[in-house]
Amino acid sequence: MALAFTTWLITSDVTPEIALRSTASADEWILSWLPDRSLTLEQAVSGMVLDEILSDPELDDGGLAFELAAFRAAELGVTLREVVLQLAIRMAQRDLLRSQQNVCIPAPHHGVTTETPAAGPGHCHSRRCHCRQQTAAGRA
Repeated sequence: MALAFTTWLITSDVTPEIALRSTASADEWILSWLPDRSLTLEQAVSGMVLDEILSDPELDDGGLAFELAAFRAAELGVTLREVVLQLAIRMAQRDLLRSQQNVCIPAPHHGVTTETPAAGPGHCHSRRCHCRQQTAAGRA
């Protein structure tokens, strides 16, 4: 799990969610999964770490991880339950969009282009993509 930082963006190698610096203020950040709240840089980092914790399918110590997740959620002024619900909604929205449009919605930080010959026929444009292969009917 690692976060990548630029002047305007915080991304993760685990999750497609991002934190984006506001154009209104250099001190204001917004999480893609919590867009109604203006956050400090520290809170945005906490939100990204929180998403990574909850997105890790191989937690070494689940109890400690959930305790840390609850702490990070409190730093954002939300409960862990609210965070899990919001992230689940975001996942469902991405899945629905993929199924309706039969497209991949890659995370913007993976450097994916529309032309990747390594993907091969019948596959998505990126090896990191989690899309399903197209069937003969053209639907995933």
